[in-house]
Amino acid sequence: MRLVRGARGAEIPYGEDPQEAARRWEREGAEWIHAIDLGGALGETDNLDAIISIARAVRIPVQAGGGLRDAERVDRLLSGGVDRVILGTRALADREFLAGLLEHHGPSRIVLAMDVAGDRVRVKGWEAESGLDLAGGLAYARASGVEHLLLTAIERDGTLAGPALPLIARALEESEAKVMAAGGIGKLEDLRAVFDLRHPRLEGAVVGRALYEGTVSLGDAVALSKEFQE
Repeated sequence: MRLVRGARGAEIPYGEDPQEAARRWEREGAEWIHAIDLGGALGETDNLDAIISIARAVRIPVQAGGGLRDAERVDRLLSGGVDRVILGTRALADREFLAGLLEHHGPSRIVLAMDVAGDRVRVKGWEAESGLDLAGGLAYARASGVEHLLLTAIERDGTLAGPALPLIARALEESEAKVMAAGGIGKLEDLRAVFDLRHPRLEGAVVGRALYEGTVSLGDAVALSKEFQE
């Protein structure tokens, strides 16, 4: 299941067993699985067991997030087979919390979520203001020693309407961390447009709804990614 622009009531169910979906993407050539606990992000249900089952069902690495606002949940995922965790709400408000996790697990296993609407960074399932604009969020990440950022354009997320290229380009220029871009990729040309930014800190892009609805072939996306890595 996924949301459109993060809005409650705008869920799109796909009905596929999560473990089997992960295995299918692995068979088709995926190099990473990106999993988000929507219930956790919205402060509702806890789906950590489901995410751990996904990580144990595949041999490729998994990064996961959604509602990770205490060290115990982070530890549970990382000890359960998840390779990287995505932190947002508490990590952006509590520097000591973020610093402790970076020190304990290492910066290679921690991703800071930068979920942006307009120029504002939003938290709590995108329903609340963080008090930071994009520049402030990127400065916070630099000062904290974050090495991986997940940049999501909220207005584009789940819409298949194309990526927010100016936002991505700005984050790449102002960040010192590697950046994964998310939101709006609906066709292969959208993914190409992101890679065409050709920035050394561009780590990759998240493709979700387009894969489930068949507007992007995973094989084509992986081939395109490798083309830009050469």
